[in-house]
Amino acid sequence: GTKVRPWAPLTAPPKISIGDELLNIESTLAILRRERLLLDHIPHSAQFHDLTACLLRVFSAACVIPALPPQEIQMYASLALLHDVGKQAVPEAILNKPGQLTQEEFEIMKSHTIRGCGVLEQVPGLCRCEAFPLICDVCRHHHERWDGSGYPDRLAGYDITPWVQVVGLADAFDALVHPRVYKPAFPLRQAAGMIEHGACGTFAPDMLVCFARNIDPICRAVYG
Repeated sequence: GTKVRPWAPLTAPPKISIGDELLNIESTLAILRRERLLLDHIPHSAQFHDLTACLLRVFSAACVIPALPPQEIQMYASLALLHDVGKQAVPEAILNKPGQLTQEEFEIMKSHTIRGCGVLEQVPGLCRCEAFPLICDVCRHHHERWDGSGYPDRLAGYDITPWVQVVGLADAFDALVHPRVYKPAFPLRQAAGMIEHGACGTFAPDMLVCFARNIDPICRAVYG
């Protein structure tokens, strides 16, 4: 069953060390931009950043997750943009298939969660950064679910890092409200209802209550 302990407080924003040079988070993000792993200038990426930041802000204020100061919210929202970097290792024929994936294809698609760190390890020195475990956490665990039904490690409850579960919720909502090759976009309110009723898996109960209560201001802030 799920654990009942409260989430541990999140760590302070890390200082990033590559080689002998001490880098702050912005310098590390600059490296990721240079390697074209972080594409935060693209409109959809900017919108996903804003959605993640808004959810973190709302959940933090409601004490659903540990309290986060603004600079940490921005840091986690930026790192969240790397959650699907492992899809670079998934064949485009699977990523862009218009129909339903076969079971074998779905297993390959799911592997993007465990391939993300491998992609990032190719960036010289990045694996020695203090932020590297944070990035690997969101790459590997954004598809974990509260009831343990997610993948790849079937984490459950409080074993899922708070901000990573928020990214998972943001990712699920974002996928619903935008068209994909296999489905149309759902209206915002319909997508919110689908999240609340478990169409994308189970999230923390307190998180879902807070999400439902704040969906209108969240959508206004992110989608206008």
